Amino acid sequence: MILLSALLGIAADRLLTHLHEYRHYQQYLSYVDWVRERFNGPAWDHIGGLVLMLLPVWLATALLQGLVSDWLFGLAGLLFNVAVLVYCMGPRDLSVDVDNWCEVSESSDSDLRRRAAGRLLRGEEAPQDPEDCAQRLAEAVLVEANERLFAVLFWFILLGPLGAVLYRSAAVLYRQRREENEFGNSVAWLHAVLVWLPARLVALGYALSGHFDAAMEGWRAAHSEHPSGSEGSERVLEITGLGALGSEAEEPAAAPLQAPVRAAMRLVWRNLTIWLVVLSLLTLAGWAG
Repeated sequence: MILLSALLGIAADRLLTHLHEYRHYQQYLSYVDWVRERFNGPAWDHIGGLVLMLLPVWLATALLQGLVSDWLFGLAGLLFNVAVLVYCMGPRDLSVDVDNWCEVSESSDSDLRRRAAGRLLRGEEAPQDPEDCAQRLAEAVLVEANERLFAVLFWFILLGPLGAVLYRSAAVLYRQRREENEFGNSVAWLHAVLVWLPARLVALGYALSGHFDAAMEGWRAAHSEHPSGSEGSERVLEITGLGALGSEAEEPAAAPLQAPVRAAMRLVWRNLTIWLVVLSLLTLAGWAG
């Protein structure tokens, strides 16, 4: 069921692009704000208070997951799995954002280029130099692939719909409710824990689907910095991914400006293929056992 749900979810995400506009989390954020207004203080700002606040969301997902799993000979459970997976990916489609930037990268409209780059850089200011901008965006693609797709897929494979909601609920708070206080530190800690293993598996996938030796050099270099927290996991993805790109990232001067970003996106697709092949083999091994 998990393999079929993952395949259908990824296919639906790619083909039914109009669904992306419904992939927002304002109701969830309103719930978080509502709880924090009524329950605040030192007792609620640490990790225990954060878990208690998110527990109703997780329990509701787990309850629905258990209730519908056997309805209509499993069809309702399959549809529920696919719907939750699609909802928890993104929220924006990475390949669409890459295509949008590539289309406007050589446009004379600087504001248009800035907005397109900002969708990949999480609103950060893009470098002014076109080549530096393309390189920074290639790094962003390698990181955003984990945030938008692979980390959700990892926890979905591990725990089903509950896993996808578990990761996305933490990621949304980490991106949109970061605060310089104990609550913000708790959110950062939870996100760092949930992203640590998927990020390493994605980095390993980059190595297997690209220039292996250079990727392993990048892996060792990243870990020599003793990466910690979510930023450390992102650093591992950046350096390992850039190494895996190898000669693809070293385009000649006459190459299109979009080449590094396109190469990074191709690496992501190859990595996804490896993940799905491994998941298929594990599923077949489970059936055979």
